[in-house]
Amino acid sequence: MTGRIAFPLLAAKKQPVFQGFRSDDFASFELPTPEPELEKRRSDLRNGLTDRQRLFLFGKLGGLNDKDAALAAGYSLSVAENTKQRIWKPQVRTGI
Repeated sequence: MTGRIAFPLLAAKKQPVFQGFRSDDFASFELPTPEPELEKRRSDLRNGLTDRQRLFLFGKLGGLNDKDAALAAGYSLSVAENTKQRIWKPQVRTGI
């Protein structure tokens, strides 16, 4: 066999195959699960304000208007434009 296809095949055939590792040589690992993060968010919701709501209040206390404070806290533009309905919940009002 000669030609453009034969040379790479012959080169690959001549290369040694390293078989020094086995699958059980590596420590087993578990994929991270979202449960701890979800539990943290649930406890935040039960105990008071979320991180975004807290950042929104810090922005308001720092002198920003509602829209700028919401954007600085990480809310989307559509939420920031409707802060009265979306962000000003009773627990946020008591935070001030």
